[in-house]
Amino acid sequence: MVLLLTIIFACPSTAQPVQDSLMAREEQARVLENEIRSLEARLALVKEDAVSIAQRLSEIEKNIVGCYMEIDHAQAEVENAQRKLDNRFRALYIEGRQDPLVQLMSSSSVTDFLVWYECVMNVASSEVKAFSDLKVKRKHLQDIQDKLQAFKVEQAHLNETADTAALEAQIALKQGQLADINATLIAMQLPASYSPAPEIFDPSRVYAKPDENGFTRTGQVFSGYSSWYGQDFNGKATASGEVFDQYAFTCAHPTLPFGTYLRVTFLGRSVIVKVNDRGPLVKRRTLDLSRGAAESIGLTGVQWVDCEIVVPRS
Repeated sequence: MVLLLTIIFACPSTAQPVQDSLMAREEQARVLENEIRSLEARLALVKEDAVSIAQRLSEIEKNIVGCYMEIDHAQAEVENAQRKLDNRFRALYIEGRQDPLVQLMSSSSVTDFLVWYECVMNVASSEVKAFSDLKVKRKHLQDIQDKLQAFKVEQAHLNETADTAALEAQIALKQGQLADINATLIAMQLPASYSPAPEIFDPSRVYAKPDENGFTRTGQVFSGYSSWYGQDFNGKATASGEVFDQYAFTCAHPTLPFGTYLRVTFLGRSVIVKVNDRGPLVKRRTLDLSRGAAESIGLTGVQWVDCEIVVPRS
């Protein structure tokens, strides 16, 4: 571990920026994956609802046609009512609107007064009714126009919802972006060191992967970036005092007690490891796996892993 510290502090201008860039790209990849899943879910729903959407669009188109016909009819009624009111005002003007009032005020008897009073009220009532009819017909016309606008808004929304081509184009675009990021990640995550196969077979250094059925899961979980270490520290003492073996199923953690067992999962593959060292020594990393543990789950470079504390079954 001393050698790793020396390397890190000797090259601060290159190691940390590379890891920061790597982590940033992994975050981008994770965001794109979530967006693609969301778009695919929307696309599946649209395809499932395609029949009902088509039926509703057909109904709306019929309603829109009906609205146009109602609007034409209501418009004709409004124009007719307007003409009647205009004719009524014109007739009053020709007849002399003040005549009935003059006759009423100059009545020589009660009988004449009542006759002219009834005439005045009839004239006023006729005008009021014509004006009221016009208001009702105009209100009816406005209601139909509002209904038409609502149908058009719903039609536009359904057309947008049913547009699978747009969703498929978005998915294809984001999948292309994700492929580019993954290609970059693969290039950046190549192992920093390589250990050739030993020339002499040593049975004492062959380890069986721990059986997960021999451990009880506790539900205490955490996640973070994990790296791995191997040949450069092989055979040296760990922080717990145990000798580090790169092929044993162990790990380094900043704070967990020595002897704690973890179930580490990466891309659906998991392995049981024991905490026997302190690390990682790089910020923003949670775990340092032994080479053997990392290879058993296909982890290379720096990757995001899920961890759960487990305990051996008695």
